[in-house]
Amino acid sequence: MSNVYVKDISHYNKLDIYRILALYEVKDPCIQHAVKKLLCAGLRNGKKPLQQDYEEAIESIKRALEMIAEDSVV
Repeated sequence: MSNVYVKDISHYNKLDIYRILALYEVKDPCIQHAVKKLLCAGLRNGKKPLQQDYEEAIESIKRALEMIAEDSVV
């Protein structure tokens, strides 16, 4: 039985956020943005504070939910 939380990365020399998103098959651009914000929250040399990154991740997730609702109104 495979564990969906564990990926074999032994054949990679390095990982970046984009590889992680691909490995976990994150297709929604809003969720991709939120994951990127969360993984790098507060780490971009003072460009944005930690709290702002968290807030932007939340906004991206809210937008993903809005889009789901929009798509269900057919």
